[in-house]
Amino acid sequence: MRRLLGAIFSLIVLVSAVVGVSSMLKETRLNRVKATYKSCFASMRVLLGAVEMHFIDHQEEEKSIEAMNNLINKRMNELIQAKYIRESLQDQVQGHFHELPIPQNDLPVCHVSIVADPIGYTFECSLHGSSGAPRPFDDLLKLVKLNADGNYDPSK
Repeated sequence: MRRLLGAIFSLIVLVSAVVGVSSMLKETRLNRVKATYKSCFASMRVLLGAVEMHFIDHQEEEKSIEAMNNLINKRMNELIQAKYIRESLQDQVQGHFHELPIPQNDLPVCHVSIVADPIGYTFECSLHGSSGAPRPFDDLLKLVKLNADGNYDPSK
């Protein structure tokens, strides 16, 4: 009888451990997706500073939304050569997406553009939105094809 109770107790502990580990894995994956917001918004702030410095140093250039988008989309090397930034921040995989169960060819990239807003302009990411209007977390999960448990789901 004691052996039977011991075996049942061991089985209960094992099942609890498996459930606990799977719950921790889910939370870790979802927290890594949440962390990509911070990484992306930090990159946008760096890019904003680089664009501002470029236009301060090149006052002869017109500072329009089209000119700024042209700078970050087609002339990023100028920002790197002038040492405003160390590397291209356009179309990058942000944060911890590399650590999620997403196939390498499906890793999401952040494409930043500059859009007009009531007080001038703002930087906006194709995945994360802007710092003033971030994309809802559930929408981001759908875009990167992750289900609510943080598992890759190509059907999304």
